[in-house]
Amino acid sequence: MVEEIVEKSEEQSAPVKPKVPDIIVRWLRSQEHIPFSKANTFLNLGMKGSGKSSLLEVLAIRHPKIIDLFASSDNESLCWCKREFIEFFEGLYGREPNILLVVGNDMDISARWDNIKIAELQLRDFEEHDIITTARIFFSCETDMFAALHEITTLLWEKRTHWTEVWFVLVREASNWIYSRLCMSKNDMMAKADFIKALREARHHGLAIGVDTIRWTSLDKEVRDVSDYIFLKRVGTIGLPDDLRWMYRYIRPYSMMQARPQNFMLVTGRGAVGFGRFDYPIWHKTEKEDILRSANIEVKRSEQTLPDDRRFGIGDFEHSEIITKYMELKSMRKTATALARGKSTIQAHVSRHNFAIKKRGECPKCHHANCMFSKDIIVARI
Repeated sequence: MVEEIVEKSEEQSAPVKPKVPDIIVRWLRSQEHIPFSKANTFLNLGMKGSGKSSLLEVLAIRHPKIIDLFASSDNESLCWCKREFIEFFEGLYGREPNILLVVGNDMDISARWDNIKIAELQLRDFEEHDIITTARIFFSCETDMFAALHEITTLLWEKRTHWTEVWFVLVREASNWIYSRLCMSKNDMMAKADFIKALREARHHGLAIGVDTIRWTSLDKEVRDVSDYIFLKRVGTIGLPDDLRWMYRYIRPYSMMQARPQNFMLVTGRGAVGFGRFDYPIWHKTEKEDILRSANIEVKRSEQTLPDDRRFGIGDFEHSEIITKYMELKSMRKTATALARGKSTIQAHVSRHNFAIKKRGECPKCHHANCMFSKDIIVARI
């Protein structure tokens, strides 16, 4: 009798693991199991406020590593630093998560989590952390942020050539990814093509992608074509895009216009159709929440001298042009005059070019622009 009481007491005192938010699907046509151990592409379509980002977070936590990058300007990607998520993760794994915050080169932050400047980021930094995230507030301007996002995605897609586990990349705003590529290429069609190519090749690098968007454009059609799972949220008066209107056979149009945030329709790449719901993640950023206060993060600009604005926001081809012209003229001053740029801009790009080669063996900007000097260290001369 005493032994039974002791056993019951131990059972009652044993910590209860937190429940992972459910994703429940009632299949209407065929059935399918979603294998989160595979590098799938998940696409969320819906209006603003329809619960797209919260669904992405519920999909993300089913993977061993989360990389949260392309968020909106309200810094919702910092939700992983909130006490609610820390307690959830600790209850699930018996330890706190290792979180890495990626910040701009001219910014400093005060937080309990690891942080690293974008110029110092390497692939091994991803491997050593459970959550890697960044936010608009971590950069002095939007141009710097898009340049940093370009660097991060280039690092993931070019350096992760072999893998043993799937990493989940959150793209809360698809337009931000495209704009980050546009800032580098200055070509709208090339930026969109890079985005589609990245989605197609993600599985070769062990990257599961979660994308949300509200635009019913030709771009979305191309994204839908390469998606393994499409979650349809509240679509408002816009309705479903033409290539998905056949789903009105399974649900009334008015229901899709008024769907609650926790509900969705799901269509898979194999043609299965289902209606489902998911549990709202308790750590998700609320509309009026001060996320920096909730995450206990302070941000300030570094005391170091800020670089000239013109040296950032310069695309791959313009960078390549600077390097090529400098190799021809062998003079910072003459190159600046020839290209109608400041000498400090030329110096910054030469330094960036050399740093990239020392760090990675090749300058990614020059490589993308097919520049013959992509692997050549430059000896700077005034």
